[in-house]
Amino acid sequence: MAQRPGLIALTTLALAAFPLAASASVFGSNIIVNGDAEAAAGAPNDSSTVATPGFVVVGAFTPVVYNAPGGFPVTGDPGVAAGGANFFSGGPSNGSSSASQVIDLSSGAASIDLGGVAFDLSAYLGGFAEQNDNAVLTISFLNAVSAALGGASLGPVGAADRGFHTGLLFRSTSGFVPIGTRSVNVNLQMTRTAGSYNDGYADNLSLILRGDDVGGGVPEPSAWALMLLGFGGLGAALRRRRTAAA
Repeated sequence: MAQRPGLIALTTLALAAFPLAASASVFGSNIIVNGDAEAAAGAPNDSSTVATPGFVVVGAFTPVVYNAPGGFPVTGDPGVAAGGANFFSGGPSNGSSSASQVIDLSSGAASIDLGGVAFDLSAYLGGFAEQNDNAVLTISFLNAVSAALGGASLGPVGAADRGFHTGLLFRSTSGFVPIGTRSVNVNLQMTRTAGSYNDGYADNLSLILRGDDVGGGVPEPSAWALMLLGFGGLGAALRRRRTAAA
């Protein structure tokens, strides 16, 4: 039996009102490229710099190998066990340095604009011994014309926070992605306060968007489709019963 045009139109209209979820690549996993500093070999000492894939670098910002000579974090220092092979540092002969990247979130626009998309931001941040050289991780959510809509930051972690020991401490925060967001700028700023090396340290930068918070419990489009098809089937059954009774 052919489906009634009215039911087809109703189904199409209802599905259009509830956009499909965005690409799975936007939600549920860390979207910072090379956030763990493992995409390339780290600098082997305190006089070298190496490339930082995924980031636009200003100054002598560089990944460094854990256990490198020169007073860098070594096995047993806070945070090192979670760090892999490399960590980010401010770099040699450098008062201030930074690394940033802009991440496109446009594939998640439909879900973001429903409201309720949450984010989890975390990182290991630290420095050297009694010095207050430090790292600050900042994210800025941007609209389609790159105007800032909001953001969040972690750090700094000072010498007193670390108990005046070399190492990195875990920091995290959460919040909601502003409606209208189309990209996010991630910036890791390293600042030297003493000595000749910028000993702002960071590792395991992570930004995760949680799309399961979208829409305040509104059923997914597939559920609405099943509901509508169910109503259509019920209507057809009632028509059959009425015809038989006649």
